[in-house]
Amino acid sequence: MIFYRGQKQSLKKGTNCFFWVAKIRYKGFVLTELLVNIGILVIISGAVYTSFSLSQKAYRESEYSAEITQNGRVITERMTRDIRQARKIAGDLPEEEGSAVDEITFEDGHVSDQYHYVRYFKSGNKIEREILGYYFSGDASETLVPYNAIPPSGQSLVTKTLEQSRTIGEYVSDLKIWKLKGINIDLSLEKNDKTLYLETKILGRNL
Repeated sequence: MIFYRGQKQSLKKGTNCFFWVAKIRYKGFVLTELLVNIGILVIISGAVYTSFSLSQKAYRESEYSAEITQNGRVITERMTRDIRQARKIAGDLPEEEGSAVDEITFEDGHVSDQYHYVRYFKSGNKIEREILGYYFSGDASETLVPYNAIPPSGQSLVTKTLEQSRTIGEYVSDLKIWKLKGINIDLSLEKNDKTLYLETKILGRNL
């Protein structure tokens, strides 16, 4: 609302009293101004939303990278520590990467008891670890024997789980293990569009 000074008029004819007549003019938004303001508001809102979305996406991607990096580190460190202390690899590993396998079993070197075998293997997108033992089917006491022991006639070699499998790490898309101048491990991890490749060569103390 805008006030304008009006014309000076006398209060009564023949007197010296005067007053000002105020003229009041109301002014509002026209349609064009309203549309322009709405357009500016939409542009600002869109810019704020885009900035927020980009920051959220960057935060999620950094979380994904941190997750797969942490899982890869835990897997490789745990396998490296166990394999370095291994007494013996159970079975033969391929010597070429093209024939690599996704599991490894070896005699545990961290315990005083003999014939405890640690097995690492890929299950789905996880790396699992379990401990196995072997005994002859005719032995009621289930005395542990080497993984390649030949059972007496009429008996068989039985696998016994000494420690249930548990997850060491996840988000694993591929695991390759082969033996060439040491134990070679290639590990691939993936979450959403983030991928991590890790290569490790392990030289066992007793292998």
